[in-house]
Amino acid sequence: MNIKDIGEFGFIRRIAPLGAIRSEGVIKGIGDDCAVTSLDDERCLLVTTDLLVERVHFLLEWASPEVLGAKSLAVNLSDIAACGGTPQDAFISLAVPERIEVEWLEAFYRGMAEHAARYGVNLLGGDTTGSRSDLVINVAVTGIVPRDEVLFRHTAKAGDVIVITGPLGRSGAGLRVLLQAMDIPPEVKDPLVKAHLEPRPHLEEGRFLATSGACTAAIDVSDGLSSDLWHLCEDSGIGAVVHEDKLPLSRDLSRCGELAGKDPLFWVLNGGEDYVLLAAIKPHLLDDLQDQAHKQGFTLQEIGRFVKGSRMELVRPDGSRRMFAAGGWDHFD
Repeated sequence: MNIKDIGEFGFIRRIAPLGAIRSEGVIKGIGDDCAVTSLDDERCLLVTTDLLVERVHFLLEWASPEVLGAKSLAVNLSDIAACGGTPQDAFISLAVPERIEVEWLEAFYRGMAEHAARYGVNLLGGDTTGSRSDLVINVAVTGIVPRDEVLFRHTAKAGDVIVITGPLGRSGAGLRVLLQAMDIPPEVKDPLVKAHLEPRPHLEEGRFLATSGACTAAIDVSDGLSSDLWHLCEDSGIGAVVHEDKLPLSRDLSRCGELAGKDPLFWVLNGGEDYVLLAAIKPHLLDDLQDQAHKQGFTLQEIGRFVKGSRMELVRPDGSRRMFAAGGWDHFD
């Protein structure tokens, strides 16, 4: 059997039972945005790590080393945000091919350091080794969250409202633009490429949700709405109904779809790397929470409901329904 036969998450399910040999202090291990362990009676420690591989996740010609450094940290900070935490320290490991010059690496670290300073994160170490082919970037980040404010994936309830904290699909469209070198107007191209290369971790939104008492579960949208919603549904043992006409479509995304001959809804559902938060909200607290979010400059867009069962359904504007499944990013697909 090849790992492609079972996919990334099938592999994770197979190895998860091997993970914890000492359960003391472990609150959540493999299978969430972060591992969660007990720090003391009041706080939990969050730990996350992400791997970026040249020619799999990025091409060097797409962006400056500063931009790549910032993104390498941002994707990990997004995991901390999904758990409602505050990031603390980062550790960076690189496998560097000979063709990468020291000056490029220095610029990479400058970009990461500037992003780290913006969010109060220390860069405390890591490892550096050689690579025979591609550049490999691994970043691990720790965070802190009060014990009673941790946001998990497995705690959503049927009846909870599904909300997102920002736009979807723009990063996926930006990736399409980069991969195909699409010749489209800069007012369409530039913001979509920026959405892909320079994601903003929704840390303030994560803390807002964690402290609200209204959020029952959350995840960051890294693999695509369809895949990450499926993770919440599977882990919580429920289904979901999403309304197509509630999914936001930005003007540049719609225009890119027209120029590429592709339905922009595909990117909204399956694009990935949006790094907004997807959350479950107690329905009776939604209106007040949206008012509070608006006052603080946040967006909480209602897109559907969690329901009993295990199906994910998309309701079209005409009221018809169709099932949809996880169709986002899988490293081995």
